[in-house]
Parts: sequence; C-alpha cells; structure tokens
Amino acid sequence: MRWALAALLGLGVLAACSEHAPNVYPQSAHERFNMSCPPESAACVCTWDKITRTLTYEEYEAALARFRETGLMDPRVTRAKTQCLERHRE
Repeated sequence: MRWALAALLGLGVLAACSEHAPNVYPQSAHERFNMSCPPESAACVCTWDKITRTLTYEEYEAALARFRETGLMDPRVTRAKTQCLERHRE
C-alpha cells in the first residue's frame, strides 16, 4: 500500500515538473494579443498561457511575421488555440 501511494505521489511530481514556466514576454505583446482575444474569455487566457509556455517571445514574433507574410500560422500556436477552444467552449 505504501509503495502504491509513493508511486502515485512520484507520478504527480513528475507531471507537475513537465509543465514549463512561462517564457518572459513584454507587456506590450500581451496587450496586442488581448486586442484580438479578450482577457474575459477563458479560452483566450488559456491560449496566452500555452503560447508563453511553448514559444519564446522571439519565436512568437517570428510566427506572427510569418503569418502576416504567408498566411500560415506556426503549428504550436494553432495547437495551443485549438486545445484551449476545445477545453473552454463558450
């Protein structure tokens, strides 16, 4: 019984450690994001959190520039948005 409890606790710690801390973004980037995705929306809050944990600010800016030029979004941004929209249906 103790072994099973210890194993479960160990898995919980590993799961918690797998979540990366958000990368540092300037406030202006968050404000620009909020212009198209309002902070009152749980899906938008979730999307911003996932983006900042997945991409560095430089990668995010490059993804936006690529989108403006080609219309193609970085798959990591698309994945974050899709996961959050599915989780937070409004």
